[in-house]
Amino acid sequence: MTKGLPCFATFYSRHVFGICFGLFFSPLCPAAQRMTRKSRLFPRITAPATVSTPRIVGTAGGCLMLAVALLTACTTPAVAPPEASVAAPVTAAPATIATPPPALQVIAPVPPVQVAPDPVAPAKEPPLVELPEYAKRGKRLPANGNAPGRAVLAYCKGFELEKDAQSYFKRLQRTKRLPTDDEVAERGRIVGQAQTVQQVVERDWALRRDSNRTAPQRCKVLGGSVDGATALVVFEADFNGRRQRGIATVLLNDKSWRVRDHGDWAQVK
Repeated sequence: MTKGLPCFATFYSRHVFGICFGLFFSPLCPAAQRMTRKSRLFPRITAPATVSTPRIVGTAGGCLMLAVALLTACTTPAVAPPEASVAAPVTAAPATIATPPPALQVIAPVPPVQVAPDPVAPAKEPPLVELPEYAKRGKRLPANGNAPGRAVLAYCKGFELEKDAQSYFKRLQRTKRLPTDDEVAERGRIVGQAQTVQQVVERDWALRRDSNRTAPQRCKVLGGSVDGATALVVFEADFNGRRQRGIATVLLNDKSWRVRDHGDWAQVK
């Protein structure tokens, strides 16, 4: 009984038009008349006493169409109501943890291989200068002469003179040793003529050039000996226009070495 209800509901809802069409054109079909009598939706239909041939043909066609409609309605499956779609649960993707980049490996620089230098032979000291017999007393001095040797170099430097008067003037001007106004005036009274600072300096340069010919210049200490407060220093210098070797006597006076004299000159071979 429950299986016939969907079929009849489908027939009643979808093929009402077919039933009405069949009943209209086939009022003499017994099956249709019985169905319409039992149905509460249609009034009773009474067939006429006589039916013509065209009416019989129309009645047969209506019955055929009614049978097809009944078969179609009963064989059509019921349409199931659409099921409510259940949304799939949303699964949150696992959070991706950023992986830090690998730490750079710093390779310590390899220290260069230190190769031991070849052993260097110690510098040979120059041989000690030959001393005269009177200079062999006391302690030998090295080649530079120590403090007595420095005193000899300072003594020689005091005699050195520039090659021209202009260079000599510039040195006096740089060291602030130019003659004063009083000295220039005194020189003018001596020569009986007014003098300038430039003229006085040029005259001094000429006099020193002539006198320095007998003074040692451009000296080089070679050694010597020291005995108490007296030192004998052997040195070379330009003397009397030639390169010569001589001996200077240096005395210690008030903790300072000073040249007393020089001599025993001999030409350098």
